[in-house]
Amino acid sequence: MFPPEPSACVIWDLDGTLLDTESLVAEVAREVIARHGGELTDAARAASLGKRPLEAWAAVAAALDLPVPAQQLLEESEALLSERWQEAKMLPGALRLLTHLKECGMPMALATSTLRATLPLKLAVHGHLRTTFQITCCGDEVEQGKPAPDSFLVAAKSLGFPPSRCLVIEDSPAGVDAAAAAGMHVVHVPSMVDTGSAARNARTFGRQGITTLASLLDFRPEAFGLPPFKDGVQGTVPVDPAWSIRGTVVRGYGRGSKELGIPTANLDAESLRGSLGEAVTGIYAGWASVGRSPEVYPMCMSVGFNPVFKNKQRVCEPWLLHEFDQDFYGEEIRLLVCAYLRPEADFVSVQALVDRIHEDAAITRRALQDPLFAALKGDAFLAPQEGGTALQPSGP
Repeated sequence: MFPPEPSACVIWDLDGTLLDTESLVAEVAREVIARHGGELTDAARAASLGKRPLEAWAAVAAALDLPVPAQQLLEESEALLSERWQEAKMLPGALRLLTHLKECGMPMALATSTLRATLPLKLAVHGHLRTTFQITCCGDEVEQGKPAPDSFLVAAKSLGFPPSRCLVIEDSPAGVDAAAAAGMHVVHVPSMVDTGSAARNARTFGRQGITTLASLLDFRPEAFGLPPFKDGVQGTVPVDPAWSIRGTVVRGYGRGSKELGIPTANLDAESLRGSLGEAVTGIYAGWASVGRSPEVYPMCMSVGFNPVFKNKQRVCEPWLLHEFDQDFYGEEIRLLVCAYLRPEADFVSVQALVDRIHEDAAITRRALQDPLFAALKGDAFLAPQEGGTALQPSGP
């Protein structure tokens, strides 16, 4: 449900919305929890999303029944994270939307659970973010953290707009609840933990004043009374900067070739851990190379849970738009993702899915001919590595 009047300002969350800190935090959390004999679960991650660091660790400790004080867990994790925050990447669509809103003269604020002392570390390699927001409100500058509305109300007051004219962009249930409690319209872009859970997404679906999107790449400014984007390329949305995944080709479910007639090269699950591939879903296009072959191929791929087959785990299934005379299981595959096609969707039949995948492939081929994308075919990331198999294509 869209706002009754155009938004006068935008208030952003940071972690999991603008920056993919969630993958980094999860990696460190796994290490800290393992020290104490535990294992990080999806339920524990979900319990921590959007909360201030100490409250997040308290939620994790409770979910895992860890006999360790939350303050100790926080100190152990901060010691590891302080040197690694600069590794956090901008999430797909974030820079595009930020730049667009800034060019439109839209007032913007940042309302984050991040502590003020930590914020410069997270933004150190993202200098443009330091000059984008007129106001920043951190988790230790309000009496109550999310899901309380304090940080959003402070940001709105500082910008000089009533809550009803504020548009909030958030990823976590706690943040959505906080913005809704503040009386603001919310664009909910579920983070990596939420996306695969219908139960969690049901909390926001259909709630008044909340619009749920699969990705910031699906954001349409005109729906909120803002000027539309003008950067589409052949029916796709540019992913800038392009993001990369390096992994190993593994045997998948067999349905790509057997059920769909579409031979996908499934990636090992570990390759998604710690990469943007762990933080996004949808259908994308780009370039691929395999093993030590110098050839670079167009590809379209799905990342996510595939609603048709109802996967329980996130999978990455690229389709290299080329025919090969041999399989390449066990080989390294390199993917450079530069365009977004659409969100994941359910279909009334497998044939409807097949038809749409072939349409995605046609869009991919056209889009990759555009100079913007064609130039990326020579990116150094796609260069072959030592070892591996020199693949032989069998067709054009």
